[in-house]
Amino acid sequence: FAATIYQYTEAFTPSTLQSSRRNHQSATATTSSLSVAQDMFVDKTATHSSVTTYYGETLQKSSDLKTNACCTAASPFPHIAEAIKNVHPDVISKYYGCGFCVPDEVEGMTILDLGCGAGRDVYIASQLVGPNGRVIGVDMTEEQLKVAKETQPYHAEKFGYDNVEFHLGLIEKLDDIPSLKDGSVDIIISNCVINLCPDKESVLKSCHRLLKPGGELYFSDVYANRRVPQELREDEGKIESLFRLFLLSETGVKIWMS
Repeated sequence: FAATIYQYTEAFTPSTLQSSRRNHQSATATTSSLSVAQDMFVDKTATHSSVTTYYGETLQKSSDLKTNACCTAASPFPHIAEAIKNVHPDVISKYYGCGFCVPDEVEGMTILDLGCGAGRDVYIASQLVGPNGRVIGVDMTEEQLKVAKETQPYHAEKFGYDNVEFHLGLIEKLDDIPSLKDGSVDIIISNCVINLCPDKESVLKSCHRLLKPGGELYFSDVYANRRVPQELREDEGKIESLFRLFLLSETGVKIWMS
């Protein structure tokens, strides 16, 4: 597994602007670092509570979504569309993602889905990896996982095998799930969930730890290309349309896999 996690460098920014920014950053480094740290890291407990309430209680079906910022825009490829037809309607009705992101040729592989919800992507991936593969779903919302687990016998009968498992937990605390061993996963996927996690660095570190050599991370998500004002972050009424923003521009982290 070759992965480089590095702080964003403005490779395509004119050198004069880069120099100006470096001078400004140097002059305000200490104050800026403290300010950014305070702004970036929101109350994790409050965030988890809000997310759990929204996805576990407020949303009962896809049409209940308060924003269209995280809806899948394009039609799935034919083989994915066929796989979706085999997924239980109760699971389909509780899909809140923005794009299925499993690569081709995954037969026999082990796939980990971070923030699996009611299990739609897990059950699609289950068909792609086949009986010799395995798919693991992790989610923090009990109501969602209840649907995923209750429909597991249905899918086992539909597919002719049962190769999935579900775990209740936080995706930034994957160490708390004993069955997830270092270097045990071929592919990690996440569908519009990492944006909701207040500790994205821990998520990425866990991905690096769990992936086999040559393993790959795929995620579809939404992000802000500029800082979201603090008053918006602290006001859930105003932030509903921004609620699912992945603050990638703030963490300054990019991942390259090979």
